[in-house]
Amino acid sequence: MVAATAFVAIGFIAMKITGNASYYANIMLIGLVLGWVGDLFMHIPHPPGNPRMSVVYIGASSFLIGHIFYVWAFVKSTASLVNDYRFFTIPEIIAFVAIFVTFSLILEPVFKFKYKNSFMKITLHLYSVFLIIMLLKCCKFGISYYLSGAQNGLYAMLILSVGGVLFFISDFTLGLRLIGGAKGNKTVKTVSLYSYFFAQLLLATSILFVNI
Repeated sequence: MVAATAFVAIGFIAMKITGNASYYANIMLIGLVLGWVGDLFMHIPHPPGNPRMSVVYIGASSFLIGHIFYVWAFVKSTASLVNDYRFFTIPEIIAFVAIFVTFSLILEPVFKFKYKNSFMKITLHLYSVFLIIMLLKCCKFGISYYLSGAQNGLYAMLILSVGGVLFFISDFTLGLRLIGGAKGNKTVKTVSLYSYFFAQLLLATSILFVNI
């Protein structure tokens, strides 16, 4: 909870320091707050007699909605910079297919994902599709912001690109822990936690450099 609170505080302070009340900053702050709510539900003790998973599902749903707000911020901001904006370009489609194929045909068999049922498998694949889209949209916005000639564009591009990659790594390793048979693997747990920490930190910090 301390880290989650710090992420929200960084985003809020960044807005105040720079006077950044932009559309991007506000939507990203909402995403950070939803991440805080998700973290809260993941850590609070479940009420007596209620299953722990009901609390976890609420937390996970809040995280997912927060991810949606991030994507919304990236897409809307990119659309304001690019003429004749298209949600998917040819390079993005190629990158999407390459990442998804790597995940489903190579990494999944190698790490021996263990699905309880077909519904869980379908759900994870759909979630992986969303994560890849988030990664691509985050990187695309960073590059577009830099190419627009905006002040601090280079810093914004680097922060968003690295943050997007770390977010993807965080959620992938989380999948390994939950259903990939790596729940007790300390290395995977460490990578998951640290990549999530720095991903959120970078996305919160991006508000310092992105004003659109």
